[in-house]
Amino acid sequence: GRHREFLRELIEEFEASEYSVVLPWRVLNAAHFGVPQYRERLFLLGARRGAKLPAYPLPTASAAGGKRLLDLPFGPTCEDALDDLPDAEEFRTLNYSDEVRTSQSGEPSEYAQTLRVLGRRAWHFGHRRTWDPELLTCSARTDHTEISRRRFAETKPGTVEPISRFYRLPRKGIANTLRAGTDAARGAFTSPRPIHYSKSRCITVREMARLHGFPDWFRFHVTKWHGARQVGNSVPPTLARVVATQILQAIGHTPACPTGVTKLGDPALLRLEMGAASARLGIVRPIGGRTMKSGATKRKQHVIERERLSRSRRDRG
Repeated sequence: GRHREFLRELIEEFEASEYSVVLPWRVLNAAHFGVPQYRERLFLLGARRGAKLPAYPLPTASAAGGKRLLDLPFGPTCEDALDDLPDAEEFRTLNYSDEVRTSQSGEPSEYAQTLRVLGRRAWHFGHRRTWDPELLTCSARTDHTEISRRRFAETKPGTVEPISRFYRLPRKGIANTLRAGTDAARGAFTSPRPIHYSKSRCITVREMARLHGFPDWFRFHVTKWHGARQVGNSVPPTLARVVATQILQAIGHTPACPTGVTKLGDPALLRLEMGAASARLGIVRPIGGRTMKSGATKRKQHVIERERLSRSRRDRG
């Protein structure tokens, strides 16, 4: 689209600076590499002139619920990613915390097993982590109104709820693109989290992380606001891994699994607000503070929903 000219100029600048760029450039879809999410992103690969260039990775999977790609097997579904997780709404603690201790869980799919990282296994080439698999994290609940829940329940999986514009996940398909939202200049709003395929609620940050391919020991900010933005701003680890593999091959490096065990960081850091985090890092002026331009309170939103519902009924006659 309108960024094509900018991309051309960027490539020219690289080439003028003694770099070679792999052409034609490619847009990679995470769903074609075993991620249960439709997520297209441009990757620009290159190296200093004279060095061996990396190649773009070839797809390894077809997107679940879609057409088969190059006779490749279908990748994981939303159900594969989420069905073994405990339901956050079963725990009152998650009304005021993002974590709860529980042994409640379902039978994990092959995809979910890799993200649970149980036992003494390392996660691919990462350090083994010391963590508690019975602590459900990043799962703060959302206080939906009853009107919202009724609308969510009436929305068919794989379609968009007409008033909120939230997408309802298809059980046997993949998620829509999980986005971070807008920047501070445009109000700093988070993008809507999709509706669960079998629950009348939006998914939690942990469920977003599962759809993105993060292991269960990986934690995000305790708030739904920052946690969802961290997921939406990130490259799915599975997609990052296949791109990095091509780079490793180009430089002739063979990775090895580390033997040590790494402790997780201090969870208190995940609770820092912008001011405290800025002070800790010595940043005088934090980048783009959050501005609530909408100003909609829970009560106002409740009234707005009623008015929209009434108009919708009148329009249908």
